[in-house]
Amino acid sequence: MPEVHQVILEAVQPHLGQRAQVVLEEGLKRLGKTPKELTPEDGEALLKGPFFRELQARLRPEEARRVVEEALKRLKTPEGLKALEEGLRRFQLYLDWPEVGRLRALYNRLRQGEDPALLAEGLRLLEALEEKLEEALLRQARDLAHLEETLERVRHLGGAKVRRLESLVGTIRQAHGEGTLAQGEVERARALALELRKLLESSAVRAPTLPEIVFQTEEAEPEVYVTVEDASELEGELVIDLEALPEEAAERIQAMVVEEERRKLKDLLARHAPLLERATVSPLLAEVEALLEAGSPAGEKLQALEAAFKEAEANLKAEKRARLIQLEEALRRLPLPPEAKAPLEAALRLAEETLKEGGFPDLLPLEESLKALEEEARRLREEKEALLRELAAKGEAFRPLLEELKATPEERLGEALPALRARYAELLKKAGEEAALKEKLQEAEAALKALEGEARALGLGEAWAGLLGEVAQGRLPDLEGFRKRLAEAKAERRQRALEELARLEALAERFRAFGGEAVLRAIAEEKAKPLPDPTPIARALQALRRKLEARRSELTTRLAAFLRGYARVQDLKSETTGRLKPLAEFLEAAWDRLARLGPAGVLEVERALEEAERLLKEAEREKEAAQAVLKEIGSADVEALFGALAGEDPLKPLRLPGVEALGLLEEGPLPLPRPPLEAFQKALDLLDAGLKEKRKAAVVLLGPKALVLAPREGKTLAALLERSALSAFLQELGLLL
Repeated sequence: MPEVHQVILEAVQPHLGQRAQVVLEEGLKRLGKTPKELTPEDGEALLKGPFFRELQARLRPEEARRVVEEALKRLKTPEGLKALEEGLRRFQLYLDWPEVGRLRALYNRLRQGEDPALLAEGLRLLEALEEKLEEALLRQARDLAHLEETLERVRHLGGAKVRRLESLVGTIRQAHGEGTLAQGEVERARALALELRKLLESSAVRAPTLPEIVFQTEEAEPEVYVTVEDASELEGELVIDLEALPEEAAERIQAMVVEEERRKLKDLLARHAPLLERATVSPLLAEVEALLEAGSPAGEKLQALEAAFKEAEANLKAEKRARLIQLEEALRRLPLPPEAKAPLEAALRLAEETLKEGGFPDLLPLEESLKALEEEARRLREEKEALLRELAAKGEAFRPLLEELKATPEERLGEALPALRARYAELLKKAGEEAALKEKLQEAEAALKALEGEARALGLGEAWAGLLGEVAQGRLPDLEGFRKRLAEAKAERRQRALEELARLEALAERFRAFGGEAVLRAIAEEKAKPLPDPTPIARALQALRRKLEARRSELTTRLAAFLRGYARVQDLKSETTGRLKPLAEFLEAAWDRLARLGPAGVLEVERALEEAERLLKEAEREKEAAQAVLKEIGSADVEALFGALAGEDPLKPLRLPGVEALGLLEEGPLPLPRPPLEAFQKALDLLDAGLKEKRKAAVVLLGPKALVLAPREGKTLAALLERSALSAFLQELGLLL
């Protein structure tokens, strides 16, 4: 629809003249707005207020009311357009989505005037965007679960980076609760989470060069360690020398990097699906996929692939823009009347605006329309040349008609030729050339009979019969005009088929990973036919829809069973349940969204559920084993060994990932050999006395393990842990001592 101020002026200027502009400017000043900022509600207030008073002063009351009511009708936004407007408001944050650019272009075009076909396309596009957003929110739910689990793992490290991660997770959680994507925050948080997890695994920023025994005193801290707190304050990305780490720790860090790169690749492929076959993208993509499949980090190759996608996207837009310019120039040069070229001109303007808004317009239907117009111009030109040759071979009686045909501009041939042909037939009769006329009638009849099948197939059977009747009455039919109608009907049918195939292709793209590849190939084959038939494609997609619904139903049943099973093991504290928790949170969020998810989202839920079901079986086996052990030990020992489960374990903060054994040397269960530790403790006491220092903690490095002895409330704390967990353990121990 036109701008609000334009509607108002068009309605009232015939009655108010220049006064209309003055009243509008006064109204704008009161509202504090520019003409472009006027909303339909503002327009309604102006029409019912100052403009109605001005009209009453010049017209009868009923006429003034009629002018205002007609303007208000034009200002009223159609329901379909309102839906697009609301959709645009919801998706306005996602400017990098090409579908949003197309939707904005459609909305702007529909505001200028109604177009049922474009409105239907906009509503279909809105539906696809809703599905895409649901799938993106589902992925964000999984990211959020992963980030929250990581935050719990690294929270005890403290420092600026942990606080930054906590802040980012809070922002993402809030956005997710509002149904909004926080894409930038998720990427930053995942990069930070990976860095902190690597730090936790490596225990130090650089390879330590410790002596066999390291003593910490109250007066001086060892200088060989960079503490976790210090490491998290370092600027830039953490760089860890994997070769200097124990093999297991290096492998775990590499696995983390590969896992994160796989996620990034998956996001890239989802975002740039139309660009996968580009020459600058496909070789790099194959290299990255091969590296990640082999479990090796892609690193710079992945960065190069991301840059290649951006370059390919810019190139594709440039190519489409150049092709649009070519189409516009070719259309401008066509010798056809403006009304014949107007629909294609409007379509080209819409494609140009789509490109400007960040979308990727489909140029194939536009190229087909141009071909049809070029064919029509060629047909008219050939018909004119044939008639010129015939008239030139006749006598002087035909010369005026010949000159008139020569003087007819090419862009007016479509409307001039039928009349010229009828006059030619009359001249033939007057000139006594009955034989020539009869021959032409026979030729016309034969040509019409040859066109019968095509005419009936295209729904022009009655028009064909009418022309045959003209031949029977001795009149030359407009054979070329009928051929033109056939060509137009064929082009229109092909155009409709191509438009329907484009719609089905967009739907098939959403089903690409769900069996849609075969449908996409069939669509490409169908487009190459002179008269494509979308019916088989529609049937194939309907079958995929039924398959998707069946998969949803199956997943609903499996999800319910999984969530019941998880409720039985979620209190179990183990590495398996730690890995299972974020998956369970993700699947619980998926449960609520399953009915709204498209094929890609359903497949993602299915993959996550398969992994979660496998982990659930492991957790159930662990729980059974634990229960069997507890049954053998007895309740008294259970309380001593697992008091932490009841919240009675004072050493609970020190039971970090990687801590294998922990206890007090003087009392309680200690899964370490007491006599050697007690002897070592006495040796340390003697060393303290000799050095006249009171030690804070002692660390013994035993290959990939570390032994820690530290005084605690008159007793001695003993711990055996993985070397990668040492820095975090010392940090936590410092808080307790």
